[in-house]
Amino acid sequence: MTRVKRLRLLPIALVPAVVLGLAACSGSGSSDASASASSAPSSSATPISSCPKPGDASESIKVTGDVGGSTAPKVTFDKGLTADPPQASRLVEGSGAALGDGDFAQVAYSAYDAKDAKNLVTVGFDQGNPQVLSAGGSGFGAILGCAHVGDRVAVVGQAAALGFNTTGSIVVVADVVEQTPTKSTGTPQDQDPSLPTVKDKADGEPEITIPDGDAPEKTTPEVIKQGDGDTIKDGDTALVQYKGVLYKDGKEFDSSWSKGTPTTFTISNSGLIPGFVKGLVGQKIGSQVMIVVTPEDGYGATPPEGSGIPSNATLVFVVDLLAKG
Repeated sequence: MTRVKRLRLLPIALVPAVVLGLAACSGSGSSDASASASSAPSSSATPISSCPKPGDASESIKVTGDVGGSTAPKVTFDKGLTADPPQASRLVEGSGAALGDGDFAQVAYSAYDAKDAKNLVTVGFDQGNPQVLSAGGSGFGAILGCAHVGDRVAVVGQAAALGFNTTGSIVVVADVVEQTPTKSTGTPQDQDPSLPTVKDKADGEPEITIPDGDAPEKTTPEVIKQGDGDTIKDGDTALVQYKGVLYKDGKEFDSSWSKGTPTTFTISNSGLIPGFVKGLVGQKIGSQVMIVVTPEDGYGATPPEGSGIPSNATLVFVVDLLAKG
């Protein structure tokens, strides 16, 4: 982190506004040039705040293909399809957990311009990883708030009402692939008592204890919990929980836990301090990683104004790796 960044998702074209502010994986979806993340909805439709009911329009959408499969499903519907208010039909009933407000799920979806049935964007399936979306609230989140893991849902309505950043009426077919945890699910590992130690509170928020003695002279990562998911590579986008404290006195200076929700960032030296990248590249999703970051790999003599980080401070981060984009 060259600056204290709010670790968040990067935008892609035509994303639901529910997605933690932004999309789970930059560049993971295909989109037509006419669908742009910078386009503002011209419709005055208000984003929905509760589950749409099924109707003739949503029931008329036909979809074939495996739920959450590696190939995008085939979607057919009559051109000009519309519904006001939006309609949603559960085409496949999942057997997984019910989602509720504040939950997160990985969702693969395709969206179409209802007027001409042209594909606007596909995320997941054969176009990279699913997208991490939050359940509840308004827009597409309201639909997820009454869904189960394993569901396939077909939705039709005004894009603005569904929380999508485009115009007109759209058709969306979405597969709820899996629920995303809000804390590390890895296997606890032995901790080096000469390094800061980590103990989780009941909700998973880490408590960090600084040992007596001098800080390490080199940036030092330690796996606190070992996950078994995908390996993080340079340039990947990850959904995380994180907490940062000063090595000197353990004072917190930044935390997603304090903000009440996981967040995301792209693990790259172009946007993060070198110590963060060194500590996370090569780690697995599901892990909890503690990183002692030296001033040279942190903010050095010029920390961001208002960050609460002194000059030439050694930092400690604890990061729960929840999902990869």
